[in-house]
Amino acid sequence: MMTIPATHAEIEELYLKAELQQCRTICMTACNSGEGTTALAKALTERYLLAGYKTLLVDLNLYRPGLAPLSFSDTEEGNGLETQLLCEQNSADISPKVFLGISVPNDPKTRLQFKDPRQLSEIINHWLEDYDRIVFDTSPLLNVNHNNIPAPVVANACDGTFLVVLSGITMTNQVEEATQQLNEGTSTNLLGSVLNCRDQPSLANEICREIDRLSWMPDRITGWMKTKIRNNSFLSQSI
Repeated sequence: MMTIPATHAEIEELYLKAELQQCRTICMTACNSGEGTTALAKALTERYLLAGYKTLLVDLNLYRPGLAPLSFSDTEEGNGLETQLLCEQNSADISPKVFLGISVPNDPKTRLQFKDPRQLSEIINHWLEDYDRIVFDTSPLLNVNHNNIPAPVVANACDGTFLVVLSGITMTNQVEEATQQLNEGTSTNLLGSVLNCRDQPSLANEICREIDRLSWMPDRITGWMKTKIRNNSFLSQSI
């Protein structure tokens, strides 16, 4: 699972976009699985925390959960809506990040509550009594099955929604279909699309990778060269 720094320029754009529209609840969704929704949800949650907001991260991605509770005792005994400490799953970091949030509901009764627009709105309003911001990580829009909590329902209950698109992988017709599903919600506020260029590295990154192969050059020189290249706006474009 990729990690995105909370101070990344693109995360700052998402943060400002949501704040300018006074969104307290944000839905992160995508057309298909593996497009980076979870990574962006975590990064945006961190950005809210850095801004001093008491933030709740809710994992409703039943298709591929990205967070796991550190303790399973509460969810087994309770209704699945308890706030817990959530830890990153499949993280490459030595010390995985921990968030305060709600894990994927395993109880069928709780899932039905999240699938019902009215009940979901009531749950969110209850959480907003204790938290300043809430970020939702949802299942993919186009990967539909009977277990998933429909992403359009979550998007309709939130103040704003970001659609994540994996560059070079997601098809245009898939984006159009996903956008149509989101627009069917009477209260859905699509803030914009996030283009994930994970599989399309910039020319600057490719040049820096070649510089790293020049092992005979002093680190001071190669470091200076890579800094100059990465600061070039033209070379930073995806290829």
